[in-house]
Amino acid sequence: MELRSDLKLSIIIPMYNAEKYIGICLDSILDSSLIKEEYEIVIVNDGSKDKSPEIAQDYALKYSNVTYLTQENQGQSTARNYGIKTCKGEYVWCVDADDKVISEKLPKIIEALDEYRDLDILAIQLQNVTEEGQYLDIECSQPMLEHNKVLSGVEAILSGYNPSSICALITKKQLFVDNNIFFVKGITHQDVELTYRLMPCATNVVFSDITPYLYIYHPNSTSKSMVPEKKIKYIKDDIYIINSFRRLALSFKDINPQLYSVICNRSQNVLFGLVYSLYKNKKEWGKLGINSVIIDELRKEQLYPMKGHFDSLKKSLFVKLFLNIPCLIK
Repeated sequence: MELRSDLKLSIIIPMYNAEKYIGICLDSILDSSLIKEEYEIVIVNDGSKDKSPEIAQDYALKYSNVTYLTQENQGQSTARNYGIKTCKGEYVWCVDADDKVISEKLPKIIEALDEYRDLDILAIQLQNVTEEGQYLDIECSQPMLEHNKVLSGVEAILSGYNPSSICALITKKQLFVDNNIFFVKGITHQDVELTYRLMPCATNVVFSDITPYLYIYHPNSTSKSMVPEKKIKYIKDDIYIINSFRRLALSFKDINPQLYSVICNRSQNVLFGLVYSLYKNKKEWGKLGINSVIIDELRKEQLYPMKGHFDSLKKSLFVKLFLNIPCLIK
């Protein structure tokens, strides 16, 4: 069913204990020259315990295009899903509460959505930046793909689309709703998992050179944590993604063998990277018991020893000589 709205864009901001950042994030959007009647901001409080709900509610009272929603703490995935299902805009853009945007570049998003009619996805680029404001590299640039040209999502995957942050995809709400594609609750890498499922559903996609998003590097993120329980959870989520990619590949096995092959290869690369990280960090992680737990989990999922083809002879040999030998991993 076609969803109709006078709003062009809904900006979804999941929020948890973000009192230091939420005001900066909101100001960076509201200070832009976007026409207020063309967009809305939907803040979803995920059970915050600090003062961020008070800050967010103040903005909702002050600005008619800011909506404040709240839920018990269920994680970012659920908060994003709540925002997507509730919002009224034609397009959805997820922005994290501890990041911000470049105000003067936001009108370029609306211009691009108007220029390319009937887009399902407008892909943008993210500028990595330190907490001190130092610019780093560009993320989600998708160098394998031709930019500023309409492609299908399938063409994008076949050409080398690299699944990444949902913050880099401005997506028609109808694409989520019609295909019943939402974030999986509780996994760390929810963006990578969802964006790869979402992309094949898109008929019209443009990968643009617009870089309106400042992705702020926080050194104490989960991926950098060496607390064994957190590291194990982080790696187990990679296993979930491997299986998700394999299920996605199987759905195309009979109708598009080439797409099936490309997605299988993506799954194999994630698996190779996971096991290689165990091998590389054996000395440090092994003492913490991380490697043994993960190898046991991989075996349970029938992912270890690794089987199948890899995209280079070098990888295949490395798997055979090193990675598939448990005593070299544990």
